[in-house]
Amino acid sequence: MASIILNAAERAGVTRVSESSQLQVRGTRDGAMFVADWYEAHALEGRVFNAGFGSVTTVLTFLITLANRPDFWIRCPDGTMILPLVETIALEAYLGTDTEIDIRDAQNDIGNGTSTAATVAPQNMRSDAPVSSNCTARQLATGDTTAETNPKTLWRYTINTAEAAGNDNASKLTITRPMMGYPVGVGPYTWETFVAATTTQATGFGIKTWVEFAERN
Repeated sequence: MASIILNAAERAGVTRVSESSQLQVRGTRDGAMFVADWYEAHALEGRVFNAGFGSVTTVLTFLITLANRPDFWIRCPDGTMILPLVETIALEAYLGTDTEIDIRDAQNDIGNGTSTAATVAPQNMRSDAPVSSNCTARQLATGDTTAETNPKTLWRYTINTAEAAGNDNASKLTITRPMMGYPVGVGPYTWETFVAATTTQATGFGIKTWVEFAERN
């Protein structure tokens, strides 16, 4: 009787090879005959990260939209590649006229400009953090960043009502990878978010989550 033997590898022993190379099939460590979801497999390996911008107790006051001044963004350096997975934007209050949300990316690293480090720097979604992120998370560009190269909008939304802090109608938005059009960020690359109104600026916080690996993959 034939036997099927898997290479048990969730983190240690995970290898990546060149195109068209042969590679032993791997599976989860209990030997079960199923294939882990691709994103779940990368989370097990320690390749999924997130960063937080503002918090429930200390929210951001988003900026008036100006060229080269995003509200929060991920900088992906040369030699690194990311797949944006999901973004959460929670608006505590939006009292202005037509609050616009624009999630977009650029084919360059726009740098820091005049900004601050993200409230929560990139964190591994695997609790023992076997891998460190090469990306940088920044927020609130009060001075210009480097101009974007070939920017494109991944997702856009307009809120044309106003809500005060504490109102049950305050908006929480979850933007998934399919909603963003399946972007693939090959460094240098930037994944950025703008939140702005024509009058009073909104307050709130955001979270970005992504898969990250070496560009050769």
